[in-house]
Amino acid sequence: MEKGSREELEQRLALCGPEDTVRGYFFNGVLEAVRDLEDPAVLNRCIEAAGGDRFMTFFSYPVGSLNRLLYTAAWALSERLEGFDVAMRYLGQKVAPTYLESRAGRVLVLLAGGVPKLMLNGFPSAYRTSVRHGECSVRWSGSHNGIVSIQGSTLPAEFFEGAVRGIFENTRVADVKTTGRQLSLRDAEIDVSW
Repeated sequence: MEKGSREELEQRLALCGPEDTVRGYFFNGVLEAVRDLEDPAVLNRCIEAAGGDRFMTFFSYPVGSLNRLLYTAAWALSERLEGFDVAMRYLGQKVAPTYLESRAGRVLVLLAGGVPKLMLNGFPSAYRTSVRHGECSVRWSGSHNGIVSIQGSTLPAEFFEGAVRGIFENTRVADVKTTGRQLSLRDAEIDVSW
């Protein structure tokens, strides 16, 4: 199965249940990135894939709809951003500001107090308030290295990698390096170091 293919998307969608949801700010961040392209045809395809153009920040929406939106947007951005993986990371980064503007995002930043390790330790709790689809945990591989593990989520590893990087970039807590790995269609890991 080719990375970023329609077949891959269909397999991800087949793994989504009706109880699998994500908050509206994920959709808003991706659609904002697409609006920046100033291409009405691409925006319309993305709105159709998402099932709408306006999403309430703290309402929950089907993760399958977010997968459709992510793939549609990444396909459109792939040529401009040197490939599907880069486009997916970019979309993750673009979601970070909309998340950080939310109450949950402000709590994460407040509790971290500018300390990178505390920020990363807060990710599982932040995930639980944002996503009803899989689980997030953090394990430490050194004093400045951690691994964010996402289990049971069909969202691409590159999207999570971009979101983790985007949260650190937008808060200026630390200059991090991130590397995502897709372990299966439902499991991913993101190495984080600073």
